[in-house]
This record gives sequence, structure tokens and C-alpha cells, in this order.
Amino acid sequence: MKKFKINENLLALLMFGSMFAGWQFLILVTAFIWAFCETGKSLKDLTIKVLALFGACAVTLLAWDVIVQGVDALFGGLRNFFEMLVSWGADNDLINNTDKYLFTPINLLIEILDSILAFIIVIVKFKFIYSVITNREMRGAFFPVQSFLDKITVFANNNFYEDDKASKTSGKSKFCPKCGEKVEENASFCTSCGNKF
Repeated sequence: MKKFKINENLLALLMFGSMFAGWQFLILVTAFIWAFCETGKSLKDLTIKVLALFGACAVTLLAWDVIVQGVDALFGGLRNFFEMLVSWGADNDLINNTDKYLFTPINLLIEILDSILAFIIVIVKFKFIYSVITNREMRGAFFPVQSFLDKITVFANNNFYEDDKASKTSGKSKFCPKCGEKVEENASFCTSCGNKF
């Protein structure tokens, strides 16, 4: 099947937009790019990184949801316990005081942490887009994100790309462990990222 020749920068913008549109749009865009468009290795790597970043953000939010639901279940159980004590004759101030001094501050703290986490995820997405546009790695507090994306890209390069698998078996080239770029077998550093072997 003949594939479309579309400007890779336009496809990259489409990928960036899909990061904020949700899973369905992200999957459709990725499937469209890989199935119907002529793409170079850099765009394939970008789609892998976008999928990995989106997945990591989704897993982080899911873990946070589990924590919030656990706290809600714990405090819901405590509130039910206090209501049971009141129904047995304990002072009604028991519920009012626990609402005022325990439940309300913790719920407020969870809401604040929820907002902070959502803000951090948006910053990570924008920092990722900026790093791709400027062709620079994410550094500083964002280094763990960059390291994760590099590892995912290397894994994909080593396991999924057919053209890379064929050259790997020929024994005349190897892959950079940092960026996944194909280099000569006897090279002492990566010509793409400068990583020393």
C-alpha cells in the first residue's frame, strides 16, 4: 500500500495536540501516522515518546486516584463509626469536631495536592513539547522523565522496528544505549547525542 507523504513537522504538531485530547485521539493519530504515512525514524521515536509520556501521566493520575479513594474510604468508615457512637448516645459534638478538625483539613489538603499534581503533569507535557521543538533534553527536575523516555525509545528501537532488527543481525552496527540511534559497530561515541561507549 502506498503511504502518504505528509510533512513530519505537521504530524509532530498533530501528536502534540493529541497529548491533550485524550486516549482515543492519541491512538487514532498514532495509528494513522504509522499505518498511512511515510515516516522517518525521528517521527517514529516521537510517537513512542508521546505514547510513553501519556501512559506515564495516566498511570500517575491513576495511582493518585487510588490514594484519594483509599483516604475517602478510610474517612467514610471513621465518620460512620462516629455516627454509630452518636446513635448509641455519644455526644453529637463528636461528629462536628471530627468534621471540623480532622476531615475538613485533610480533604482540603487532598484537593490542593490534586491541583498541584494536575499542574505538574501539564508542565511536564509542555516541557516535553519544548524539548522536542528545541531539540534539547529535559534537564534538572525533569531528568527522570527524559531518562524514562530514552529507555522506552531504546527498547522500541531494539525490539519493534523491522529495519533496525535486520541491521542488528548483520553485525555491522550497534545502537546507542542513551538515544537509541544506530551507530557503527566500532564507534566510540554516538554521532547523534555524543554519548561515549
